[in-house]
Parts: sequence; structure tokens; C-alpha cells
Amino acid sequence: MDMSALPSLLIKLAYSGLIVFLSFLIGPKIKRIIEKCAKNPTEMGAMTFIGSLCSIGTKTLGIIVALGQMGVDTTVIVGAFSALGLGISLALKNNMANVAGGLQIILTKPFAVGNYISIGTNEGTVTKIETMFTTLVTYAGQEVIIPNAQCVSEIIVNYSREPYRRMAIALPVPLDTDVEAFQASLNTLMKDDPRVLKDPAPHCALTSFSATGQGIVVTAYAYTLPELYWDVLYDLNLAFQKKRLAQGVSQPYESIQIIADPARQTL
Repeated sequence: MDMSALPSLLIKLAYSGLIVFLSFLIGPKIKRIIEKCAKNPTEMGAMTFIGSLCSIGTKTLGIIVALGQMGVDTTVIVGAFSALGLGISLALKNNMANVAGGLQIILTKPFAVGNYISIGTNEGTVTKIETMFTTLVTYAGQEVIIPNAQCVSEIIVNYSREPYRRMAIALPVPLDTDVEAFQASLNTLMKDDPRVLKDPAPHCALTSFSATGQGIVVTAYAYTLPELYWDVLYDLNLAFQKKRLAQGVSQPYESIQIIADPARQTL
């Protein structure tokens, strides 16, 4: 090895290392700057997604420039990255589906950061929409990370698109219950709760009969803001149960009636 070329090689290595270091330092900063450009919460998902792509692109560009600084033919590097990208995309097709799903979410906007949604069996508030994953925080405070491919393939319910959310509380009661009086007491409980909306107004209905005719089902319908849904639902359940006990309205029990066969009776 020509020792006279050693200082030049070390300088190139230093420059290349500095370029890679700066690219990995600048990439996340660019992501944060782009995220801060969101003017309202609904734009945060798009900005997070774009920021992630820019961060990855900055790091990749830094590696290519650093290799070029070392004297490597960049056209070969670009070709190698293209071939590598194709191979990775084939090997990691599920991950590429997640990226495509993220693009679809950003373009079609079925939900945005801050929306309360359900995806399949998962339900919560959207906190992040990133390159490959969407993050929800559940009512219980748990963080759920869902692949974007699943987000666009599952049925999505966006509760934040409407100004209110309806709850239906079914109450089985005996067949001899004074339905009108019981419904009136439930309506009073719902109207007295300030969190229950007055328009649409809460109401009750006799919704079904039991198969054996031993009981009926009274369903109470109330409307509240999406963010108050669970608190109001649980509080109304408790209030209804107390009202049932106070009015002596019991839970109907199914019974089996045995009818004797006259043909088998003997004198």
C-alpha cells in the first residue's frame, strides 16, 4: 500500500463519516419541522407520514453521497440500491403493503389524528399515522399499533365524523311490567343528566319479546358527545339498575312449562 495516499484516504473517510453523521442527524430534524407545519390536528397524520419519508430519504441520500466521496461510482450505487429495493420489496411485500396503505389513508382521509375510531376489534383515539403503522390510544389508556395494510382492509367506523354518538341500553323486564311508567322513569333519568343531548332527545321503546313469552325488552336510547360516550354509558347503566330496584322491576326468568299428555293419564 502506498503510504503517501494514506492521508488522502483518511480525509475521504472522515468526510464520508461526517456526511453520514449529518444525514442521520438532519433526517429526524426535518421530520420534526414538517410535523410542526400542520396547521390543525387533522393535518398531523399527513405531515407525520411525509416527515417519515423525508427522514428516510435524507439518510439514504447521505449514504449515497458518502460512498461517492469515497470514489465509488454513484451510478453503480443507484443501480444497486434499485436492485436492492426491488429485492427488499419482494421479500417484504407485507411492509410495502403497509406503506401503500399509509398513502391511501393520507389521500382518502377515512380518519385523521384526533379522531375516535374503531378498526376491526380495536377502538380508540388516533394519535399517529406513520409510514407503516397507525397508532390508537384506547379508552383504557393502552397504545395499539395497527399496520396500515390492516387499516385499509378492515371496516373502519369513525365516530368523530358525527357531532354525537348514540347509545342503546337494553333492559329485560317481566311481562307484567307497567311499561309506560318504567319508560317515563328512564326518560327522566336521561333528561336529568346534563351530558345527555336534548337534541336528538333521549327516548325509550319496547323493542322485543322473549321467545317463551316470559318477558319483554325495553331499550333506552340516549345521545352524547363522542368523547363522553363511555362515561355516560356506564353512569346510565348504574342509574337504570338503581331505578329497577327502587321500582321493584326484576329480571325476567325463563321457565319451562310441563303439560301432561291427556292420552297417558289413567283413571
